[in-house]
Amino acid sequence: MDVSQAAMGETQQRLLPAMDEMNINGNNYKEKKKRLTSNQIDLLERSFQEEIKLDPERKIKLSRELGLQPRQIAVWFQNRRTRWKAKHLEHLYDVLKQEFDVVSKEKQKLQEEVTT
Repeated sequence: MDVSQAAMGETQQRLLPAMDEMNINGNNYKEKKKRLTSNQIDLLERSFQEEIKLDPERKIKLSRELGLQPRQIAVWFQNRRTRWKAKHLEHLYDVLKQEFDVVSKEKQKLQEEVTT
């Protein structure tokens, strides 16, 4: 280890505790995310059931009612739409698979009738 590496190591050792202290005091770091309450989630879910798209007026209204930032409302709706689409695709897949199974069995039955 040369002199410059040793000096760099010393500098890091002095700065890291200071950075940790900044983190403890909350300076220069974002606040910890707060989870939504069950009441907030219920209201957001009801609003989502009414309309999956969020217009600006409704976003502001929900923001005021729930005490959340408009951006939080927008992100929640975006995430909820993503989950909804995934569940919707899963449902469509299940329906198509059931229809395929019915048609496949019918085809097999017809083939057996033709061969006998």
